[in-house]
Amino acid sequence: MQQRKDSNRRPLSNNLMWFAGSVALAFFVWVIATLDSDPIQERNFLSIPIRVEHDQGVIITEQRTTTANVRVRAPQSTLDQLDPDDVQVVADLSQLGAGEHIVNLDATVSRRAQPDTTPRRISITLEAAQEKLVPVEVTITDALPRGFEIQGGSPILEASQVLVSGPQSQVERVAAVQVILNLSQRRNPFTDDLRLIPVDVDSETVDDVAVEPSTMEVTVPVQARSDIRQVSVTPNILAGTLPEGYALSSIEYDPQVILISGTPDALENAPGTLFTESIDLTDRTSSFSLNAAIEIPNDRLFVLGNQTVNVSIGISPLLASRQFDRVPVEAIGLNTTYQATMSPREVTVLMTGPQNLLDTLESGELRAVIDLNGLSEGNYQLSPDVLMNMDQSMLTNISVLPAEIDVVITSINTASS
Repeated sequence: MQQRKDSNRRPLSNNLMWFAGSVALAFFVWVIATLDSDPIQERNFLSIPIRVEHDQGVIITEQRTTTANVRVRAPQSTLDQLDPDDVQVVADLSQLGAGEHIVNLDATVSRRAQPDTTPRRISITLEAAQEKLVPVEVTITDALPRGFEIQGGSPILEASQVLVSGPQSQVERVAAVQVILNLSQRRNPFTDDLRLIPVDVDSETVDDVAVEPSTMEVTVPVQARSDIRQVSVTPNILAGTLPEGYALSSIEYDPQVILISGTPDALENAPGTLFTESIDLTDRTSSFSLNAAIEIPNDRLFVLGNQTVNVSIGISPLLASRQFDRVPVEAIGLNTTYQATMSPREVTVLMTGPQNLLDTLESGELRAVIDLNGLSEGNYQLSPDVLMNMDQSMLTNISVLPAEIDVVITSINTASS
């Protein structure tokens, strides 16, 4: 009976072994087929950002390496579907305190794959975080123009303290935050949103700290001083004394605004414009500069600062145009073996320049000259030059009508035969 049971079990065992072998063989064949159709390959992902994880209460103060290269090994079909966003690199500093740490990089891929990083480890320095309240100070780099002041003596700040935070060593250096004001062009009240700058006791900027808030609204109530008044000043130029034939071409002066002070009633009744002493232009025929004294209409008033105004006056001659007819044409430079015939022998000259110079010029002082130097026999059309006994650089235009002269040069021997 026992022999019969053993004989029945033996075929069943044999069948199970054959079945297991068949399954293994089928799996092996499937793996081989899969590898042939979708082989394992490698792909490099460059400059993947390293995400650093650390506990609260510490701050990263030094991290020389911020990216890593990741080599991913996976089937080709998987690699084809990956992009850099699917790859992450993490440096885990959890439960690590302040100090320098060498940590492993852990790369993960959104799909089934084997990643490896280069480098595999990086150095990161942590420092204890700190925050504190510091006062806000106003630093004025350029003062208000003379005659103006800040009502109440100082600008109005939105808050007197702000919070700075960051690495302990840097936060401990911060003595205050500064608001920088340039008031050199301010003459009216204003409000502005200005950046807050953390500084140490020597007013040097402290880096790597955060200021909250980073900006602050500052109001500066600028007003005119009650004991000083700003007035315009104008040069008192006697234009009627300018010589005939000349005109004023420019007037420049500095300062154009001055500050005066005095008794309250004198300031209140002071004119809005003061004048300089009279500037006489008699015999002035060219531009010049001078310092003119400011005239004060009331002995209870006085000028703050310089008592004179620097005045630059431009003077130029009046321009006019004049026509000179029947100016004879002369030939110069002709070889003695030739003779020249010119047509026409008289021209009209038009000139534009200073009126006083043209009025003194006579037509007999003009010569229209044609230079025949180096020319041989032939027919020519030449432009004459105008010569005169005066400086032509002061003239703005000289025109000759007609502009060209017909010139025929012949040999004297040919002409006599």
